[in-house]
Amino acid sequence: MNFSMYIKTTLVLVMIFFSVSTVANCLSNTEYERIYCEIVEQGEGKSLPRFEDFKRNDVMVQKLLLKRPAEKLKIKLPASSKTRITKASDKRPVPEKSAQFKLAGKPIKKLQQSTPDQVTNVSLSQCSIAKNVISCGHRRFYLKKNEPNSRLAKGVLDEQYKMGLPSYKGDAEDGREIQFYLSDVYGLYIQKMVDIGLGASTMSYARFFHTFNDLQAKNVDFSERFETMYSFLKKDKKTMMVKLEPSAERPNSISQCDDISKQVIVCDIGVVNWVYVN
Repeated sequence: MNFSMYIKTTLVLVMIFFSVSTVANCLSNTEYERIYCEIVEQGEGKSLPRFEDFKRNDVMVQKLLLKRPAEKLKIKLPASSKTRITKASDKRPVPEKSAQFKLAGKPIKKLQQSTPDQVTNVSLSQCSIAKNVISCGHRRFYLKKNEPNSRLAKGVLDEQYKMGLPSYKGDAEDGREIQFYLSDVYGLYIQKMVDIGLGASTMSYARFFHTFNDLQAKNVDFSERFETMYSFLKKDKKTMMVKLEPSAERPNSISQCDDISKQVIVCDIGVVNWVYVN
């Protein structure tokens, strides 16, 4: 069995909801919602969240989510996201809670006091990207492809080696606190996938974020589900060949990337989520 096909099969335990058709529930009120429906109807909505989840996002995030499938279908996104296609009387105030979903497409970081040697940010504006390396001044971040088991650290495929994502203990309705939590644990998730040689088989942050929301809505424990997924991946990686490079495509702009720690940059190009490590 092709390992890349296995990865897709295993992750369906977590992400099956991304491939479910939402056309039946696609009652659009805004231009972005209309474009969402058009993308789904043309068969390019597999990377998108459910329509109900999409509507809960800030318009900036909606535009981010639609950008790549819209480009693929040559659908032009509106310059302004304020135009509605419903009647003028439907101008209800937007609840403040909707702002909690802002920046769902990228991790957000807590503002905190730090000394120069504790700085965790990478100034991406000063970085340039080539095929397999991102250069940030004197620092180099190198692409992590999938790795054969012979190149892994001893014991990482054992049952005792856990992903260990901490459970979310905050308010289920506090969108901003959820963002902080997911930004923190996403870095751990990426590192654990790299540890078992699956650096080129990771979720983008946007998909990670929407997976959490969907599992929370279904009252399924997020960290436990990911631990189960990790266990399956480790067991099968012991016996299956891994495709080192699932795609020849690379990021064409640093704008497709985000630093998730001072050692790791992740680039979401749609077809694959590339990880670069310093």
